[in-house]
Amino acid sequence: MKKWLYHFDVKKDTEKKVEEKSKDKDGNEVTITKTVTEQEPTTFAIQKPNRRIYEDAELFYAVKLSEGIKAGLLTRAQLAKRYKNDGGPMSEPEKERYAEVYYQMLVKQEALEKLKLNLEGKTEEERTKQASVLMADLIELQEEIQTFESQQTSLFDQTAENRAKNMTIMWWVLNLAYRKDGNDYVPVFGEGDYDSRLEAYDEIEEKSEAFWTEVVKKLAYFTTFWYTNGITSEEEFKQVENMYNSDSGEPEEISEEELEEEAKAEEAKEEAENKEAKTEEVEAKEEPEKAPEAQNEKSPEQPEQKTGRRKKPRHKSSTST
Repeated sequence: MKKWLYHFDVKKDTEKKVEEKSKDKDGNEVTITKTVTEQEPTTFAIQKPNRRIYEDAELFYAVKLSEGIKAGLLTRAQLAKRYKNDGGPMSEPEKERYAEVYYQMLVKQEALEKLKLNLEGKTEEERTKQASVLMADLIELQEEIQTFESQQTSLFDQTAENRAKNMTIMWWVLNLAYRKDGNDYVPVFGEGDYDSRLEAYDEIEEKSEAFWTEVVKKLAYFTTFWYTNGITSEEEFKQVENMYNSDSGEPEEISEEELEEEAKAEEAKEEAENKEAKTEEVEAKEEPEKAPEAQNEKSPEQPEQKTGRRKKPRHKSSTST
């Protein structure tokens, strides 16, 4: 029984006949049939390779590497040595930066592998968070390496290893791609050897159909990331798909967990706003009630001020006897 690395959907335009019922001017019921175009998702899957498939892939790489060397292509080591003797096309700062970025990428890949083994006994949540950070760093480092190498006049593009690597990635795409058909999965590029599957691939490309163009691009994108970075978990593939969608201008896919968290956050926000509104309403009602009370409260009486001249006190006269 086959195991799978990742499933993804690609939407396809399909024509459907839809019946609409209405009444004519005489009140009689009539049925009108219309043809409408709807988008329906088609599910594709990337197979998780077993030991036999890995062995076939390694043999294919070795054969293609040997073919390249026999055809006169230099290996990376031979080309690097030749340019080193000539002083090389890179400046010293460029060499140092390239070596640093490449080393950092290897360190991140090793950390990701250790995280998968969970040697430190971390929780699933901790592993997911750390894996997300590592994947983001790896993507950034790989982009810098690709930019750097593309600026070096494609020196290593025509090495025997690079040719064998590119052909092996294509081999993986052709052998791991499946399409869901009912309850079964069928090979996207048919059965057979590398050449027959490659011929099926070329026929699909020649069709220039938007649907199949998208299918092939996604299969190549995911398989390349899996081959070069060793990603295996569902979460890692989802991050890669989000990055693909971002590059192609499509919205990122949101998981059910993220949707649930967003809904909870929205409910909490709404509840807080309602509570605040009720508090303000109660305070607004209390304000008018306090006002009359304030008016009815007697202020302390002020001493009555008399105007006019003060009378002089009368003195009683004493009489002697």
